[in-house]
Amino acid sequence: MIKRNKLIAFLVMAVLVLSVVPLEVEASVSEIDTEGSNIKLDSCDNFSITKVYLNDKPMNLNNCKTYLCDNELMIPLRLVSEALGAVVGWDSEVCRVSLSRGENVTYLNNGNVDILVNGECRTLRVAPHIENGTTYVPCDFIQKVFGFNTVYNQAASELRIKMDEFPLYYAEGFKIKYLEDGCKLVTDGEDFRLLLVPKGQNAPAGVIADKVIPIPLDNTMTLSSTFVGSLDKLDVLDSVVAVSTSEDYWFIPEIKDALSEGSVTYVGGDNMEPPDYEIVKSVGPELAFVYTGDVGQRNVMRKFDSIGVPYAVNNEYLEKNPLGRMEWIKFMAAFYDKEMEAEALFNRAVESVMETKAKVADEEKPKVAWGLSWVSKVYVADPDCYVGRWIDDCAGDYVFGGINMGEDTQVSMEDFYAYAKDADVFIYSSTTNYMNNPTIEGIVDENPLFANIKAVKEGNVWAYAPNWWQTIYESDIIEKDIAAAFHPDKFPNHQFTKLVKLPVE
Repeated sequence: MIKRNKLIAFLVMAVLVLSVVPLEVEASVSEIDTEGSNIKLDSCDNFSITKVYLNDKPMNLNNCKTYLCDNELMIPLRLVSEALGAVVGWDSEVCRVSLSRGENVTYLNNGNVDILVNGECRTLRVAPHIENGTTYVPCDFIQKVFGFNTVYNQAASELRIKMDEFPLYYAEGFKIKYLEDGCKLVTDGEDFRLLLVPKGQNAPAGVIADKVIPIPLDNTMTLSSTFVGSLDKLDVLDSVVAVSTSEDYWFIPEIKDALSEGSVTYVGGDNMEPPDYEIVKSVGPELAFVYTGDVGQRNVMRKFDSIGVPYAVNNEYLEKNPLGRMEWIKFMAAFYDKEMEAEALFNRAVESVMETKAKVADEEKPKVAWGLSWVSKVYVADPDCYVGRWIDDCAGDYVFGGINMGEDTQVSMEDFYAYAKDADVFIYSSTTNYMNNPTIEGIVDENPLFANIKAVKEGNVWAYAPNWWQTIYESDIIEKDIAAAFHPDKFPNHQFTKLVKLPVE
């Protein structure tokens, strides 16, 4: 059986070397290591352990086994690529490796020096090899695919990877550049230049910055509950010492419990009012995360300047692409030296979003209304914002897509009904805990015109789950919920966590 597997593996490799690389195959997320393959090439030297560094910091690769082939260092594809945040897959039908990072996709075949990076052919110095069931690639693969430069020191058995700027695929509101000695220059949502310096080090000379922030953060204050969800995902909730949302409105258990126990302080802000500055000073955060924009906290920032509280501007909510909004987890990660963890989390989420989109791409589009009624006024989602992208990704037809609203999302009762009366699905854009009566009768009481909308008559009305805003960074899960609401037949037995179907009383 072993000899037979070896023969099959050898024949597969031979065919691939002679074949043209296929272009249009969807990658799976199954194992890349090919069972039964144990090919030893005469030109390859013995394996050795290589220490790998990223920007002079050691990467935890658990004994990275490498070898030299034709004087080129061969590295394990999956181990190194996943440590750099990529999603690696194996398409067994065509025996092809896929690697995805945001919207960037790479395909490669064993034994073929040519790889496809976003449809562009690039040539490696040595072809990928399968050794002991693991795919190895030459270290120039890192530069060709990731854009990072590498230096190999054979005498010291060290591979050093240099990343000058952190990759962003969708977000437009921030940047992260890398300097020497673990320092970073972060440009935030207001274009403030924040020089992040490891604690115990002096700031490098000659760098122009608005603020110097020692990192990693140990105690921080967030003035939006949407920021805390990304800190939860990065496993740094223990750094949060102050928040602007009180205990009753939290749906992240660790923060709710910490407020109850007193290890996290509520500084005020439930009604969008400024924080209590005396409480802020008593807490003494190393950094406050704030936001700007039309409803932002510029007055708070000016007061923080006067009392000596440093801050960073997180404007994730201004991103038009929901993945751009989600990508701000990388901004938060920079203050904790967790960028690669954020990269991996983000790329796995993008992979999930792409799978959801593909699942419903050919479905008939239901008509979708998205909005709410509040104090005799009706507000709808701007078709040019992240909600419009969600609807489009999930194969929905947004009934307000033709309205040129800009940033003003208020419409008249008459216009709302005229556009929404034939909607198949109605997403009522409020969390259920803020609704007077989270039922279909409740929204009709709020606005009697809703009673004549098709989706309301048929009971196909949804609202946000209470944790919606505090987990808004989980765009992949939100998108799957939306797609399941639009196309229930494609998602049998789906468990909703972000949307709640409103009941009939």
